[in-house]
Amino acid sequence: MSRFIYKEFLPINDFASLKEEKFNDITEVELKKWRNYIKISKSEFIADKLAKRQSDICPACNKKILKSERVIHHLDYERFCKYSENYRIFKPTIKQPKRKITTPKCDKCPETETCLEKIVLLHNNCHFKIHIIEGRIKRPKNKSGTKRVQKTQEEKLEYWKNTLTKNHKEIIQKSVNLIREFNPKKEFYLKYYTKYISLKPTNSVTFKISGNNIVLKIKKGNLIEIKELLKNRGIEPNLYYKKEELNNVNFSISINQFNKNIDLIEIIFKYLTEYNN
Repeated sequence: MSRFIYKEFLPINDFASLKEEKFNDITEVELKKWRNYIKISKSEFIADKLAKRQSDICPACNKKILKSERVIHHLDYERFCKYSENYRIFKPTIKQPKRKITTPKCDKCPETETCLEKIVLLHNNCHFKIHIIEGRIKRPKNKSGTKRVQKTQEEKLEYWKNTLTKNHKEIIQKSVNLIREFNPKKEFYLKYYTKYISLKPTNSVTFKISGNNIVLKIKKGNLIEIKELLKNRGIEPNLYYKKEELNNVNFSISINQFNKNIDLIEIIFKYLTEYNN
């Protein structure tokens, strides 16, 4: 029986995070080129190339892929297409007999090998499973059609064990240790969700993966001061407001940045401790 492998097929980034952070100020032309690269998943030309490269085998389950059940999956969304223009191709279905789709001009591009390194051909069902595990889409309804199947805490913990790298774990563990050090009388623990990990019982900080970095969301404390401290260190924070008031501060940090700015991290976590006492 083939074993379903998913860890190595989880994307190293995602469209939404790139748009909010690294690509938040790209030009209109660059945006079109980026969207064209995302639309590579609709290119039959590229699908055929991947099928040949993979010998028609889905690497997630190691079974043969038929043309009718294949789908292109992004491993990395950070790429600009060579072209800002694209094709409009007539591709009807039974429900949409006049359907047209937009695809990049991959058949004219001399740089397809670079794109091929950032994508993979999977079974549609395997692709669906990977995005469920990743948390981008919800699990389907059960047979009764009344409730969605929810992952247990054990399933979520297993997912995070397979997903977190050594650097991710080090950032999270050091963060928890510091918070416990500043507030030794309170019992802190981690709760695992589909898309993030939360520090309980305060729920004042959460951890989310962003490539090789961890995004820390700080929900309590002197958020305005935290924002200024981060900016002074060259760490650009993302600010989120609720009813026109600053609700939380997010910032992405690598293990090297974390260690280099440990004094700043200590100050931020001290703010959390003071707020919760």
